[in-house]
Amino acid sequence: MSEKSLKEKTFSGLGWSSLDKIFQQLIVLVSSIILLRILEQEDVGRIGVLSIFITLSNVLLEGGFTAAIIRKKNVTPADYITIFYSNISIASFLYLVLFFCAPVISHFYQDPLLTSLSRFLFLSFLFSSFGVVQSAKLYKDINYKLITKNNILSIFLSYSLAVILAFLGYGVWAWASQPVTYTFVRTCIYWIFTGWRPTGHFSKKSFRELFIFSSTLTAGNLLGIVITALPNVLGKVYSLGVTGIYYNASKHFNTVLEFLSGSVLHVPYPVLSAIDDTERLKRVFRKFIRVKAFIIFPVFMGMMLVANPFINVFLGDKWVDSIPILQLLCFGGIFYALDSSNGDLFKIKDKSSLYLIFTTIHVIAFFIVIGVILVFKLNYVWLVAALSVVYFLKYLAASIVANRLIDYRPTEFLKDLLPYFFITLAAIYCGYLLRYFIAGKLVLMLCQMLFVGVLYIGSLYLFGSAIVKEAMDLFKKK
Repeated sequence: MSEKSLKEKTFSGLGWSSLDKIFQQLIVLVSSIILLRILEQEDVGRIGVLSIFITLSNVLLEGGFTAAIIRKKNVTPADYITIFYSNISIASFLYLVLFFCAPVISHFYQDPLLTSLSRFLFLSFLFSSFGVVQSAKLYKDINYKLITKNNILSIFLSYSLAVILAFLGYGVWAWASQPVTYTFVRTCIYWIFTGWRPTGHFSKKSFRELFIFSSTLTAGNLLGIVITALPNVLGKVYSLGVTGIYYNASKHFNTVLEFLSGSVLHVPYPVLSAIDDTERLKRVFRKFIRVKAFIIFPVFMGMMLVANPFINVFLGDKWVDSIPILQLLCFGGIFYALDSSNGDLFKIKDKSSLYLIFTTIHVIAFFIVIGVILVFKLNYVWLVAALSVVYFLKYLAASIVANRLIDYRPTEFLKDLLPYFFITLAAIYCGYLLRYFIAGKLVLMLCQMLFVGVLYIGSLYLFGSAIVKEAMDLFKKK
């Protein structure tokens, strides 16, 4: 693929995926505010403790096959049909296992409602299994236009239904309906508007080839799920109410993370996978590092800044305990998001075993910290703080190893990251000072967002940031 073609595809992918996530997260934000004002902390906590099972099932379902398809240069029809049948088989098996384990989950948390609620909620990954292949094909082709339209429509319909059910008094079932409706509608649209249909037979050869690459990624992702199981720890050790507080904070954190994941975090991998020349790979990779730093630092640090007025204005006193949790999650989110670049390099360079090693060390470190916190019976906020610190340490260690794969020197790495960090920090500090001049929380939040944004972009432009100027030039051309 030529440099021009690569740049055009990258810009198109970033544009459509950013548009996708902007509209998605606006819908999610407004809907979540409405739902959180209606539902009780215990209801939100029930969804929180069950979310780990859905996440676990989705990892096993996808099994790293999507990454394997994107990475593979010449994908055959046998590869697609093999993944299709594999996904449906795995999803059906998992649903049956969890269906019969639902009473066990209910007994563990001593909440009878969780039996029927979990059986309904787990339908989401079963529906999703029928659309994984179509989604993988679109990502491989960097066809974010159709993905964007599908996601926005599915999100809008599913959250609209959830809000209507909440107003009708269905409580926790309203929120549970959202992921089930979303995956069902999204899969149906993929079947209607993509040209792929399951023709052919399962291929053992294709499965072996794809499994060799995907199995290590799957193992690493499964270990990573241990970290996201924090709501279950909170729910058992503390209470469902505490789980609800954490899940509320993580919901808003994930709103930001989902925006980044659908744009600057996921777009680089298919683009970089198409590059064979190491020198060119390093050049493009460094540009993506700068793009990520340009967006990730102000987004997460800005969320830390406005967390207090945001929670107070839109959610009320019931959820003020979520504020420090949201701020700590955003601190860790900076390094979690940046670490996606290391994962991309490990996959592209066929070093997925390194990904597994770092994830294993990450999980062990987190278990040690959790053990210490539980032994000394510390507040649950310490658990979230530990999660963020461990993400920071993992990112530093993984970056040192990953960057060596393309001879990406530490001085180059710091040169690409630090300017955006310090300019963001200065802009955020100036925004923080506004609290001494503006009393109203809503007005303060809006002024902080506008002031920090203008100051950040303006400073980068004055300092001659190539990312800002190139983005402006490409935007004018489009």
